[in-house]
Amino acid sequence: MTALLITVHVLVCIAIIVIVLLQAGKGAEVGASFGSGSSQTVFGASGGQSFMGKLTT
Repeated sequence: MTALLITVHVLVCIAIIVIVLLQAGKGAEVGASFGSGSSQTVFGASGGQSFMGKLTT
């Protein structure tokens, strides 16, 4: 029983790490702010967030 619990715990930890690493960093939109600037006008000042972005922040 303990081995099963540890295995599930490790798998959940790895999944959380992968989900966080797959997200784009906050500096990823720096190029858009110098160029077209229209990327933030559609979704407001903070920009649009994906489901995973909302889930993990």
